[in-house]
Amino acid sequence: MKKTITLFLLLLLALLMNAQPKKDFKSVKITYEMSANGRSYGGMNTVMEICDNWALISRKYDRENPDTPVQYTYLDFNKNEEIKTARLKNNDEFYTTRSFTINDKLEFLPETDTIAGYLCKKAKAVINSNTMEIWYTTALGVIGSMQPNVAIPDGVVLKVVRNGQSEEKAVKVELSNDVLTLKPTLEGAPLSAPAFNYRIQQSQVLSFDVFNNQSIYFRDIPKVEQLSDTEVMQFANGSIVLKKVKMPEENSRYSIFAELAQHSEGDAYDRTGSVFVIPVDKKQSFLDGLLKGKDALPQYKDKNGGVFEGMAATEDYLPPVELMRFYSSFGVKGYNHIQVADYNWPDSIVYKQEITDYAQLLKDEVWVGAWIGNYAKDGHNISLKIKFYPGNNTPKEVYPLFTTTNIMEMAGQAYPAGLFRNDSLTVNFKTDVDLKNAYIRYISTGHGGWGGGDEFTPKLNEIFMDGTRLIAYTPWREDCGSYRELNPASGNFANGLSSSDLSRSGWCPGTVSYPVFIHVGDVKAGKHQIKVAIPVGEPEGSSLSYWCTSGVLVGEK
Repeated sequence: MKKTITLFLLLLLALLMNAQPKKDFKSVKITYEMSANGRSYGGMNTVMEICDNWALISRKYDRENPDTPVQYTYLDFNKNEEIKTARLKNNDEFYTTRSFTINDKLEFLPETDTIAGYLCKKAKAVINSNTMEIWYTTALGVIGSMQPNVAIPDGVVLKVVRNGQSEEKAVKVELSNDVLTLKPTLEGAPLSAPAFNYRIQQSQVLSFDVFNNQSIYFRDIPKVEQLSDTEVMQFANGSIVLKKVKMPEENSRYSIFAELAQHSEGDAYDRTGSVFVIPVDKKQSFLDGLLKGKDALPQYKDKNGGVFEGMAATEDYLPPVELMRFYSSFGVKGYNHIQVADYNWPDSIVYKQEITDYAQLLKDEVWVGAWIGNYAKDGHNISLKIKFYPGNNTPKEVYPLFTTTNIMEMAGQAYPAGLFRNDSLTVNFKTDVDLKNAYIRYISTGHGGWGGGDEFTPKLNEIFMDGTRLIAYTPWREDCGSYRELNPASGNFANGLSSSDLSRSGWCPGTVSYPVFIHVGDVKAGKHQIKVAIPVGEPEGSSLSYWCTSGVLVGEK
């Protein structure tokens, strides 16, 4: 009995010492590891140093990347002030400061746990609809937290779990008699907190300004006789703009996006638009057609002898690859003077789409083009950026197959009307290597803008590869009414609808037409065949129904 009492007293003494230790140290250093769903972030960690009611937090994300900004966060618990500093790779420095209040809506819970050797209690907070579980210890007799909104009034936070998934947890606590000077020396420009965060985020983004406030129209313009390596060139009476852009030679560390801003300079109608790149690693390219005319492009013939220029891959030619298919609105900005109750028209539309699949085509020197089909002297204005955001991607092989979007429409390139009406589009091609997890990135939009035309009539699209049907689906958009505020010149009908509200074959005025990803699976190196079948409607008078499609085979080695 005496022995049992002695053991109990010793245990109680140990607990008391852990709860209220003799503070014989001057500073604390805590190392945290980050994880999500039980998996480590692979070297990502946080280090917090504490001394004299100051905390210095530094986070390691990707120190192997020399472009990563050097950042520090200082928390002054004497004044409840947060100070953040940053230094970019070019040694540009800036900082931000703000006051904070320790969360007074914490819910303290009875659970306990031992973390990094210290007994911890649990609290909970809901911040911006995120549930934060906060584990803290009062045993160190100091205040510290990885971020101020989860700080505890009288303790050090050793673990935070966000929504039961992501976790930042202490793995080492080091006590020292060293007195640390944790107050920052502020260098560079002071910024607001939002401006500071935005500058950090954008500092690692590679942004290439392809076109800047570039007009696209239909006019008599001088013929381009020779390609320029530096200047923006215009073709097809000004409806096509083209530029050679120098991009990274290695881009596997990036996610890639196309970002296009567009507004009307005088055209009131919704028009087909395309952002594209021109492959030049074959004997012929789409550049030949731009310089010499449509007849310089390989001809595809349907079974009735219809001729379609430059739309399908051959052994010696690859068609342009559509990075983004977009549709201009009914006259945004140019016709914002048209008043409709309850609508405030924007000055432009921004279309943004991920194009990381095409990373192989976006290296080194790249011919980038944009087109808007229009016959207006004062047509449209665009600004195009291609942006590379940090984030690993799996390198993919890319095989352009077909692009029936008649980008050279204003230079006489045929509408792809009979292309599908008379026959299936059939393309023979060859893959150089075995592909895994392959798919076809396919865009399809129907046109024919009268009541019975294919713009307003759902049509089945069937895709076959090597004789096997991969997919049968109907491109159709029923959400066009969501974009009424982008279409000032859209006509209003007596039934309460507007023209831009109407459902369409795979597109809406003022939006991107998203690709469909058609699963193929593993593809052996060698010869293959792709077929596309669409039951295109018959002409009505001089009006045609036709389909703008593009297909690219994408797969891993």
